[in-house]
Amino acid sequence: VLFTQILTSPVIDELVLDFGKELVRAENIGQDDVPDYLSLSFSGVDAVNHFFGPSSLENEEVTRRMDQTLAELLEFIDEAVGLEHTLIILSADHGMPEMAEYMSELGYDAERMETSYVVDAANQVGEELGVENIVRFFFRPYLYLRDEAIIEAGLTVLDVERKMADALTDLRGITLAMPSTGTDVEGDNELVNRIDANRHTTRSGSIYVAQDPYWFLLESGPVAVMHGSPWRYDTYVPIIFAGPGISAQNVDRLVHPADVAPTIAAILGMGPPAGSSGSVLKEAVSR
Repeated sequence: VLFTQILTSPVIDELVLDFGKELVRAENIGQDDVPDYLSLSFSGVDAVNHFFGPSSLENEEVTRRMDQTLAELLEFIDEAVGLEHTLIILSADHGMPEMAEYMSELGYDAERMETSYVVDAANQVGEELGVENIVRFFFRPYLYLRDEAIIEAGLTVLDVERKMADALTDLRGITLAMPSTGTDVEGDNELVNRIDANRHTTRSGSIYVAQDPYWFLLESGPVAVMHGSPWRYDTYVPIIFAGPGISAQNVDRLVHPADVAPTIAAILGMGPPAGSSGSVLKEAVSR
């Protein structure tokens, strides 16, 4: 209980700040001509949002305290290294939806949907096709089917995936269930494009399940809010670069968190990391 209370409070970020300070001192970060890289993950906002939602008073307080924590960090770095020698980057790994009950009060069609609802519906479709317990497991947002059982039943995996996806798409609370082979949706569909970009050829499951906007989708438990959907409130995050040679400006174009690593490399005059998939943010690179 104590660790949960710490996790869902500003204290967790203050502990990370203290650790970061000690790390800078112990490792003499920023004390020579070789660039040093320090990465700190302040996760208090994430935890509080999961338990209380982004419009909660708890989130208001943890955000206020996060602002103070960042100010203290920058003041410390200025004293220890000098901000004139420091590149500062702030970003996030995801956004966060509002609580389903709150959105329902505002007039949206939003409810809680447990993953068992999807699994039970999928297994029902499997039984109709002659396959018992066709679902291997559901790891949001992917539903994994038992391909070997499908083949043993004399069925084609790709055909079953498409039939399963069509049936799940018809369920209330689900916008689109998309099989691994793609969908027949014609034209440039943003949702389909996002799902395509999310898919990994070997790790992703049989069917991607996208719930309706603001619908909650997770196993039953204490978590009140969960991200992970393809909707903008989950995918929109800020990226801030500040430091020597970077002019103050607002950039209004599509960028990605994956762009941070190659941009840092470009600023340091290095090649991008071998596994990098992002692009250099030219606005952050001094001419």
